[in-house]
Amino acid sequence: MKFTLPKVHLPGWLKTLLKLTVLAVIIILIVRKIDERLLLRILTSIHPLWILWALVWFALSKFIAALRFNTLLRSDGIHLSTLQNVKLYWLCMYYNLLLPGGISGDGYKIKVLMDHFKRPFKRLLTITLVDRISGMIALGQIGLVMMYFIPFTEPYRVWIIPAFLLSLIVIWQLYRWCHLGTIWWLNTVQSIGVQSAQAIATLGLVFALGQQTHWADYLLLFLASSLVAMVPMTIGGAGAREITFLYGSKYLDIDPEKAVAIAFLFYLVSTSVSFLGILFSLKNKILEEQHHE
Repeated sequence: MKFTLPKVHLPGWLKTLLKLTVLAVIIILIVRKIDERLLLRILTSIHPLWILWALVWFALSKFIAALRFNTLLRSDGIHLSTLQNVKLYWLCMYYNLLLPGGISGDGYKIKVLMDHFKRPFKRLLTITLVDRISGMIALGQIGLVMMYFIPFTEPYRVWIIPAFLLSLIVIWQLYRWCHLGTIWWLNTVQSIGVQSAQAIATLGLVFALGQQTHWADYLLLFLASSLVAMVPMTIGGAGAREITFLYGSKYLDIDPEKAVAIAFLFYLVSTSVSFLGILFSLKNKILEEQHHE
């Protein structure tokens, strides 16, 4: 007997209301736990050049992510030029700002590719999920490397290399199962490049606040918050990083105000870069010059 989970259908307005409620609760929790005046002073003390640093590295990470997705598409016979792919990717990033959970842009991306290349929904969904999962695995791989620099993880360091090798086996098996095996190594390198560029962007914000001695702790929180931000619980993932940094700072014994400030600054940076996708939303047909395969 085949078991299927029951589906719950909620009106769009109710989903949005629920996510706004979650965001409001997160904001209240943060405000109650920190000194908001101190947080404001910290935010206004940042040198603009560090913000520029973070903007450049985050934009680079998204460019690499677009290349990773294009690698997946080309392996399945869908050939977009680099420019067309980047335009589509940035437009979906913009939609992710407006829609819950950072995944609705993926739905738009799938629709566009279905319309232009006549590929089945299931196949494009598989490619999109592989793209997402490879990024999540890369977060874990970088997190394993960070364990070498965080004192409380010392008893578990013996497992770092075996866990890293296991992650490579898992991703190889995933790509093989999805009939994408020939590009698993290239996508793995690209995924690590995406997360490394974002980590470097965050590192600039850490240095800007004079938290050099705790750089590994902050990067570990950043990696954890990146996973939390993927959960569709708020509009555009707002507040997810901040709440992760707030409660994570207690376990890592770092300044909670500065932790929240770094998370908030990173959110502003990611939002600013993603908002550039509005330029492509003004054009009706991003792929109008693309011939059907």
